[in-house]
Amino acid sequence: FDCQGRMSTLGGIFFLAVLALAASEVKGAPIWPDAPYGSIVAVAKLTSLDKSLVVRGSVALVWPRPNMGNASVALNLTGALNQITMAHIRLNETDTPIRLDLLPSYPDTAPVPLNPPLNLRGTLGFTVPFDYLRVGAWDPDNDHMNFIQLLQKGLLYVSVQTVSLPGGALRGKLECKSPCMFSIGGGVAYPGK
Repeated sequence: FDCQGRMSTLGGIFFLAVLALAASEVKGAPIWPDAPYGSIVAVAKLTSLDKSLVVRGSVALVWPRPNMGNASVALNLTGALNQITMAHIRLNETDTPIRLDLLPSYPDTAPVPLNPPLNLRGTLGFTVPFDYLRVGAWDPDNDHMNFIQLLQKGLLYVSVQTVSLPGGALRGKLECKSPCMFSIGGGVAYPGK
């Protein structure tokens, strides 16, 4: 606003952008992260299974086309959560096999909890890089394509575990942006092919 109470052009644009984001949140439409052209992009809204907890979170997965940059998962938490031990991507929302570790991230595939556990008060955000080898290492067939197929089918969830809720204090289903595959120009390229 200027000194006479009128909205400036830049202020108007910012206001409209905030209004659009708010409208998409109300409608439940996902807010997709920026990603290089042709990337696989997925997001999840994390909610608490225990309604007494005051914590929420979001996840953004960006997996660029082969040889086009680093893949990563960004996880953001806001609120209060005691004794966080792990965060990872799982098959289905139950206590099923891990498909990618997020916190902590170790060189092998044995899930090891944080020691000591992490207590959250406020905001926590981190980004975990990964590649097709890392995703494949967690797969029973050592095949990263299985991860992508599970993502396409809507079967992958993000789970944040605590000491008191080892099955997941926060969970959220990964929703993949269509077409949920690597795109090159007008065609489609499948990783590893």
